Amino acid sequence: MSGKTPSAVLVSPDPSSNAGGVERFCHTLATVLGRAGWRTELVGPRAQVPAWLARAAAGPSLQALSATAAARRRRPDLVISNGFLGGPTGTRRIHVFHGTMVRHVAAGATGSRRYRFREAVAGAVPESLCARGATAVAVSRATAAELRRYYRQPVKTVIANGVDTELFSPGDRHEARARLGLDQSARCALFVGRLEHRKGADLIVEACRQAGYRLLIAGGGAPDGATALGVLGPAELAGAYRAADCVLFPSRYEACSFVVLEALACGVPLITTAVGWMGEFLGSCPDYARWIVEPRVEQLARALAELEPDAALQSAAREIVARDNSLDAFGRQWLALVDEVMSA
Repeated sequence: MSGKTPSAVLVSPDPSSNAGGVERFCHTLATVLGRAGWRTELVGPRAQVPAWLARAAAGPSLQALSATAAARRRRPDLVISNGFLGGPTGTRRIHVFHGTMVRHVAAGATGSRRYRFREAVAGAVPESLCARGATAVAVSRATAAELRRYYRQPVKTVIANGVDTELFSPGDRHEARARLGLDQSARCALFVGRLEHRKGADLIVEACRQAGYRLLIAGGGAPDGATALGVLGPAELAGAYRAADCVLFPSRYEACSFVVLEALACGVPLITTAVGWMGEFLGSCPDYARWIVEPRVEQLARALAELEPDAALQSAAREIVARDNSLDAFGRQWLALVDEVMSA
């Protein structure tokens, strides 16, 4: 490709959005590649799935075919596909796994057992096939283990997500609360993300009520008994982290959560579960186990009631994220992989 600007297409569930985890990943990686001289474009599925095919659980497979066709039409030098949105494109391809649909659906626990089984199979079939002919990457060691267990899928490497650790950094709580119009004396717990069962959203209102905390929600909507901050941009979100006494994120399933990385980078106590990448973090920072809980109301309420800030522990946690999950660290790992794939 001497003398030619290399081009990469990234396959995203929603190219126009930067809200979901996979969408965030795609935009972040596109920025990294762009700074390294690549021309990048995000594409996604365009197929409208008929209702009868959706009922037959064919939606994910049709979306995968549609997204793959969109990537192939661009004729790029490299395709980076994600989740179950992958397939042969006639060019070099890296496929990224952000968890597995098997565990994702199991943790959702919505609908009948038959419905959940159908949804899991519908996502798992294209997901188990989409890395064929591609270099497979997982965003956590836990995800790599799931891929081996459920799909017998080997993984080339594990590259965790990266966040802007200069933007997401410790700051003045008094100032952050003033910007949000929050009572300076209130005990505030922050939840970030969609109000899904998988993320433990069914637990947080009662846990905060029992522990005497005001619950703040950064995302779309808020349940009764919580304060809605709305969908926040990156700078506003960093301020919300700084304003909170702690971040409450009792997720039942994650691969590598941006919320977890951002909260740790901001030096805020994080009450969460030992799922996904968090298991790797605890290997580097075992003392953080004091704030790790099972996704149950009584454990969350107890952790909130007994929470005592630990400046040394919070600083150590931030240092680990700044070292391993900064945009620079993320970029170095990804650019090295891309160079290897393109030179193979």
